[in-house]
Amino acid sequence: MDLLSTIKGSMLEGFFPAGWDLKKIDKCCSNPPGSITERQKWWHKDFAPVPCSTVEDFDTMMGHEIALQIKKSKDEKKEVIFILPVGPMGMYRWAVYFLKEWDIECGHVHGFNM
Repeated sequence: MDLLSTIKGSMLEGFFPAGWDLKKIDKCCSNPPGSITERQKWWHKDFAPVPCSTVEDFDTMMGHEIALQIKKSKDEKKEVIFILPVGPMGMYRWAVYFLKEWDIECGHVHGFNM
C-alpha cells in the first residue's frame, strides 16, 4: 500500500498542487539515506549539502546561513527577499543572534511565510 495507489477517491485526492509530479517525488524519496549527499545532476553548481549530526546543529548552521545572506546583501547595498517556513524553527533564534552580534540592521530584508 502506498500513496500513489490509494490517493484516487481519498480525501487527499486534489490536495496537492496540480503541478506536482508525485511519481517523481516518490522516486526522489526512494534513494537510500546513505546516498543523500551524492551529487545529483539537477543541483545548482554551487549547491553542496552540509550534513548535521543533530537538530541543534541544523538550527545553528541554518541560522548562520540566513544571517550571512542578510549580511552579504547589506554589505552589497542590495535588498534581499526570503521565503521562509513558519513554525517553531530554532534557526531563526540563531539568525537573530548572529545579526545582533554583527550589528546588522535589517531594513533591506523582505520575507514571505510559506
